[in-house]
Amino acid sequence: MAIEHDFFGVIDETASGGLAWADAVELADQVVEVELLADDETAVPEFAVDAAAALIQALEGFDARARDALIAELSSRQSATTSYIDEHVDRLGETLLDLLVHNSGDIAVDVLRSLQLLRVTVQPDHADEDEVFATFDYSISPDETDAILTVSFDVRGDVVAVETQG
Repeated sequence: MAIEHDFFGVIDETASGGLAWADAVELADQVVEVELLADDETAVPEFAVDAAAALIQALEGFDARARDALIAELSSRQSATTSYIDEHVDRLGETLLDLLVHNSGDIAVDVLRSLQLLRVTVQPDHADEDEVFATFDYSISPDETDAILTVSFDVRGDVVAVETQG
């Protein structure tokens, strides 16, 4: 059965008994795909749907927190963020400079500032404090690479992981 929410409107039920809702929102000068997905509608507490709505309404602030978490990872050579940057510096070479929105001379920070937020996925059925509630997927050049840098948040809004995919 679909559910109705003040922010989301109707959240459709999937064939497998989950929930699905999607929209595109504008953030700064880019369009971001936002999804709400749950595998099991019965496992979705009402507060989690409200928390998902609050997260989407505060997307700019969460984007800033995600980027701060990425910058904090630069101090570790083994971090997902550093690996992502190194891979793209090697792969794109001089053409990377054309993708940078900022060019301060600190290539790592400039890459992080230039990342595009592609997609935000919120999973309201993962509302326990030790679960990933929302993921933010970033790319330096979605047309040229499948590599994604993902920042995960828990239901409280704390960053719990940074990983690369692709």
